[in-house]
Amino acid sequence: MAPAERSPRLNTRPAGAEPDPLVFVCQVFHPDAQSTSQLLSDLVRELAGRGEAIEVLCGYPGVPAGLPAPAEETWSGARVRRGGSKGQFKRSFVRRAWAYASYSAFVLWRLALAPRGRRVVAITNPPYHPVLLAAICRLKGHACVALLQDIYPEGLVAVGRLRAGHPIARVWHRLNRRAFRFCHEIWVLGRDMADLVQTRYGVPATRIRVIPHWSVADSSGDERLEETRLFRELGLEGKFVVQYSGNMGLWHDLKTIVRAAHLLRDDPDTVFLLIGAGIKRAGAERLAAQLGVTNIRWLPYQPRERLADSLACCHVALVSQLEGLEGIAVPCKLYGILGAGRAVLAQVPARSEVAMVVTEENCGLVVAPGDAEALAAGLRHLVRDRAAVSAMGRRALAAYREKYSLARGADNVGQALVTWTGAEAAGADR
Repeated sequence: MAPAERSPRLNTRPAGAEPDPLVFVCQVFHPDAQSTSQLLSDLVRELAGRGEAIEVLCGYPGVPAGLPAPAEETWSGARVRRGGSKGQFKRSFVRRAWAYASYSAFVLWRLALAPRGRRVVAITNPPYHPVLLAAICRLKGHACVALLQDIYPEGLVAVGRLRAGHPIARVWHRLNRRAFRFCHEIWVLGRDMADLVQTRYGVPATRIRVIPHWSVADSSGDERLEETRLFRELGLEGKFVVQYSGNMGLWHDLKTIVRAAHLLRDDPDTVFLLIGAGIKRAGAERLAAQLGVTNIRWLPYQPRERLADSLACCHVALVSQLEGLEGIAVPCKLYGILGAGRAVLAQVPARSEVAMVVTEENCGLVVAPGDAEALAAGLRHLVRDRAAVSAMGRRALAAYREKYSLARGADNVGQALVTWTGAEAAGADR
């Protein structure tokens, strides 16, 4: 990926005229602490700082619940409108369904009232939103881009929550195909996602744009492990630290990490830090108790102001993705690891974006998902070769600075918007 020139101001209106805003539609946004919220909030701040007119249609913060957030505000130069239900919506299926429905109704109402010709970025949060927003945009004369964080229903099928031939899966797939056909472009997080959208949905490669994520941690990448606050608090002197940090959800295999830690139980100098939360954490903790694993430290999510320190508190960082999820999701934790300048040990599908990045940048090792023996063997190799681990970390940081920083992400989005504006202008001229 060659470095791109910084994109110019996108709205080309006469002097003194109010530019039409670019509308991002995503249920989670600042001050919500979820990773999608933080990544989008950083992008909006960066684009607004470059002079772009931005509007965000989002829900009220759910993580942590009860954070104060007004229905309308100007935040970092962007106009933010909130709607839908309030409170923690992930605690039950009923609450989640109501939160999705009430938020979607709010978004449809706002887009129905908006002046014709808005440019709308439909983010897959909720996961069906590209379908819904493509429909309202077509009806109201807005232009639309779908930004796919994850691809559904494929994700639910891959983890066994939905049969491939189930009527819901078939109908959802058809609706996706129609929505993608209407969208100006499909923005994806990785090359594996681009391949899936092209082959499964028939979207031409010319209408697919890869825009990788960045890190939400404000890190210089030069932090030494021994200088981190977390290292001192946990008393990790003399230890080789292996870290998993982030969501422990449907896409991830925490039990294989636990089994690998068990296989390394005779190495007193290797310690695992498992930081975060999600539906897979409880099962992994139960397995660790059953196996008598003692070389894992379990920690909660770290506050954002401590995230850079936390990510730097390791020699090697783990990325986990289940087999069959290549093209469906790209773990954003990879970019935090690169930004921290740490070696990567990725238990991910061989054809996934994460595997491609780690291999291309020579910044770590890739092992097959679900193979605890291979994961333990990779860690033993890294423990024995500390010089190689340090070199991998340096290459990780160099790759991040060149290709995967927030500034680079904003450049990628900015260039996409210039192309979008140019295509609309050409259409108007015709």
